[in-house]
Amino acid sequence: MAKRKKHGKKTVARKRPRRKDGIKYVVKEIQSELKKLTGQEEEMQFHKKEQEVLFDFYFRVSKPIAQEGHFVSDKELHDMEQLLQQRLHEPIAEYKGRWFSIRELNVLFCYQQVMAIQGISFKRRIELWKYLGDIASFHQKPQEFVDNIYLHLYKTILLCSDVRSKIYTLTLLHTPERNNRPRLDINSCVGVFHSVKKSIKIGGKYHTTYRVIKPRLNFPRFLNYNIGGFKQYHGTDLDEVPVYIQAHALNRMRERLDLLSDEALNYNLFENLVYFKHFYDVRSYILIPYHLYDVKVGYFFCQVIDDCFVIRTFLFITHFATPEGSDLKDICGLGKNDVPYWKIDRLSTFMNVDAEQYPKLSAMFEKAGCGDLFKLHNEEFSVEAMQTANLDGLREYVLKGRMEVEEPVEEFEY
Repeated sequence: MAKRKKHGKKTVARKRPRRKDGIKYVVKEIQSELKKLTGQEEEMQFHKKEQEVLFDFYFRVSKPIAQEGHFVSDKELHDMEQLLQQRLHEPIAEYKGRWFSIRELNVLFCYQQVMAIQGISFKRRIELWKYLGDIASFHQKPQEFVDNIYLHLYKTILLCSDVRSKIYTLTLLHTPERNNRPRLDINSCVGVFHSVKKSIKIGGKYHTTYRVIKPRLNFPRFLNYNIGGFKQYHGTDLDEVPVYIQAHALNRMRERLDLLSDEALNYNLFENLVYFKHFYDVRSYILIPYHLYDVKVGYFFCQVIDDCFVIRTFLFITHFATPEGSDLKDICGLGKNDVPYWKIDRLSTFMNVDAEQYPKLSAMFEKAGCGDLFKLHNEEFSVEAMQTANLDGLREYVLKGRMEVEEPVEEFEY
């Protein structure tokens, strides 16, 4: 029996949502999208059973709401909604030189489910096949399509989060069926975790550091590193310590990776601090390699201080304090001040050098272990491009759901 609600002194029956209204609405949207995808002038007409299948597999992402107990402003929710909707229409998958957005993948997925209906006639199947034209042979497994939805949501919060201010999370909710809405009406619940600051005494002075918190779908990951293998060399009795990053390191990243936007820097920061394979223990410092795509471009120089793993600074790979920079110094005699003078301590310099035009120069960098920098010439340093390149690793991370104005730093002020 339908629920009843009070309306003044009268009791009015609340109408049940009508499935057929939702089906009609969804089919109209899919027909419109299919015309754009195929270039056909006529809309594909669907039988009743086919319309029901389209409705069952079509999804929408509704306006996010704030998670209970979290203060998320209306502006933040609006911005998150705009970004979620915008990214639904950005290219994510390629087939025969053509790129498709998540929204287009969804339309194709629904259409493919219609073609797979048991008992459908051979004639009808051919008719459906011909309507798609060249993209008829493009197939995606159900799990792959679902993965892409989760990746879309995850990459959005990763883009919005910043270790210096706020880390966002998204929890998916399934909203009840309503008029003019598809059955898979996905709502998202936004949580926000504010940055954790800590003043740590380094070299006699206190410096602001930020707790490294990596955004995830349901709950953020507060990053900790296990340093048990060499803790005796770094003044701590703990096997596992929390990870903090100095404001100085973030500033040096921005300066030396000068072709990356703030969003791209933020994204790559999280990726490099989670996915690296091992530390390099050099003198009194711990080095974490920093990669753009598969190319090593520098290192985080870190120390264990006050039972915290502190990322002190970021050095470009050519810097004389890095292993490769030390070799470069031995090979060509570049001094401490030569690297910044010739600006070979930043990404833009290498993107402006033609390795084929200067073979001796490129051979020198190759010998020092920096030659891969020239491989980045044809790469795009946008968040979207880097996320696409790391899609496999990103998918694995999401689906496994693993829980787990500053004073300069004297010795790194180069």
